[in-house]
Amino acid sequence: MKIPVYEEIILQGNGKEYLADFIPLSRIGRVPSYINAQKLSKIELINFLDNLEDALRDNKLNPLFPYPLYVITEELNDYNSIPLLKTVKELPEHFYKKVKRPNNKEMQLLNKLYLRVEKVGNLDMLKLVENLKDSSLKQKDLYTKTKELYFLEKLHDFYFPPQKDTKKTKR
Repeated sequence: MKIPVYEEIILQGNGKEYLADFIPLSRIGRVPSYINAQKLSKIELINFLDNLEDALRDNKLNPLFPYPLYVITEELNDYNSIPLLKTVKELPEHFYKKVKRPNNKEMQLLNKLYLRVEKVGNLDMLKLVENLKDSSLKQKDLYTKTKELYFLEKLHDFYFPPQKDTKKTKR
């Protein structure tokens, strides 16, 4: 397996049928990739993103896992599940690596990574993302409640300091 670095996906069309045929042949989901859609108008972009999302769902791919798929555009700030960025420079830097020949230890790690990527590809990602969002909301709620409780305990200790035992036992 090669070291995962960004790959630009160049599309010749943006119709639903074209994307349904193109996505299985591309490396989307196997390497971090991005699509430059800055030339599209807002209406064309929304149609393209709808078609792209449907094509990804039909091919059981998630735009975030195991490797992200970004769409570069200045028209929109966010979309359903596809991450949007304004420029190529905003792409996360950890996938910008110089391609060099990996040593033996790195090859073993890349092979393990390849197996993990294949396992992630076999999971139902939509269900996992929903479970993740649900548990994160519960954790945020718990955090705010414990933060409030901590504040109230500090207030209580400030206004009602703990009584120190003034009697000492003598032997």
